[in-house]
Amino acid sequence: MKRGEAQQTLAAINRWWRDPEGWTARDPDLREMERAPFRYQADVLADLIPGGLYILRGPRRVGKTVAVKSAIRDLAASGVAPRCIVHMAMDGLRSRDLGLLVDAADGLMPADGHRYWFIDEITGITDGWPERVKWLRDNDARFRTDTVVLTGSSAAGLTQATKALAGRRGEARAPDRVLLPMGFRSFARLVSGATALEQSALKPYRVADLTHGELRQVLPELAPWQDLLIRAWETYLGCGGFPAAVAQHVATRSEPSALRRSLVDVIHGDAFRRADWSQTQSTDLLRRLSANVCSPLNIASLANDTGVAQATLKRRLDELREAFVVWPCYREDNLRPKLGAQPKLYFMDPIYANLTLDSERVAPRTHLDFSRLSQQQLGLALLRAIERDAPGTLVGHDQVLHHRTASRKEIDFVGPQFGGAAFESKYVDGGWRREALTLKASRWQGVVATRSESDLSDPEVAAVPTALLAWLLDS
Repeated sequence: MKRGEAQQTLAAINRWWRDPEGWTARDPDLREMERAPFRYQADVLADLIPGGLYILRGPRRVGKTVAVKSAIRDLAASGVAPRCIVHMAMDGLRSRDLGLLVDAADGLMPADGHRYWFIDEITGITDGWPERVKWLRDNDARFRTDTVVLTGSSAAGLTQATKALAGRRGEARAPDRVLLPMGFRSFARLVSGATALEQSALKPYRVADLTHGELRQVLPELAPWQDLLIRAWETYLGCGGFPAAVAQHVATRSEPSALRRSLVDVIHGDAFRRADWSQTQSTDLLRRLSANVCSPLNIASLANDTGVAQATLKRRLDELREAFVVWPCYREDNLRPKLGAQPKLYFMDPIYANLTLDSERVAPRTHLDFSRLSQQQLGLALLRAIERDAPGTLVGHDQVLHHRTASRKEIDFVGPQFGGAAFESKYVDGGWRREALTLKASRWQGVVATRSESDLSDPEVAAVPTALLAWLLDS
């Protein structure tokens, strides 16, 4: 790519440069958002500090580009000069192309004024993008003080990137951010019509603040909506939180078959792009992981079942984790992850657990394993609550863990930021008290996440419907 070609590309992409008022009506990403049958906008880039350098990660198709375009629209509306805002996509380019694009854009931007750079899919660069950004922050006096947002669909190299960029991120608060599929509270608002509940004074809770005493106070306020929230929860377990899937459900109540196929293609062609695997092998691995989603993962057994070497399988699982398809729930050891023990692997969204299902041949909802999916999504609600309080911690995989007792029984979720609580998923209408015995024998105050039963009579273990618990925790 030559400098002139780069400038021509930038002028074509950055439509607000030539049409500050009308570009949003013609932008395909914002137009698709406007056509959705609801209003939903992730506020993950709503509080940018001038001079900060941010990294925004998340799975493909989750809406990172829409978040970027929305931030650009809001900056322009606030009075930032349009040509002081630049957006560039890095998919398929190399680190030297980044330097060329920055130089090319510099020649088209005003000589004065604070600038904003939105550099999309920078993790598509595989030959050292952190070093290139570091060089620009160190050697370009103006770029050093600009606001920079880097987005990517892979967690690979995050630790190395943050180390390389240490001291070069300005005054940014929470500079490492993750955009996940829609949380349950947002989903329930869009699909259930619980406007009175949404307008209540109950804000999302920190995990540590959701004590038994607090539950006694707030559960009566949610009781009138319990049936509505349970129906919304079970819909959520089938639909998931990808905006495209939610939009299709709201508009037609149909399953997102096209999105499923697209995500399979993304996993096979993007997450596994370095693998010499067939798509059949990719879908077979996803199917086996889905069947195993709530159990500790036996790498040797899974490698044998899939017919690959253990080292190869570990690479594939690492690629799924880096692509935000799965997250590991490690066994805890003094509330720290025991990395040598078998982790549980949960999916980042219900749609991943159902990717290999042919929804045209299966009756709607009959294929859903509510028990497994509910456990997965409870863990994700806890994970999201921790991430909301401390952005960027999600990728460390050390905040939501599971516990194994001396008698080899398990408690589903514990964590260092849980305030002494432990959570056990038992998605039934009754018969949860046996699980309560394991919690009562532990050092934690227990919460059993049931389907519909509430019981706060025991000071050591509370039973709470999962839908209510997720609504209180999630956003």
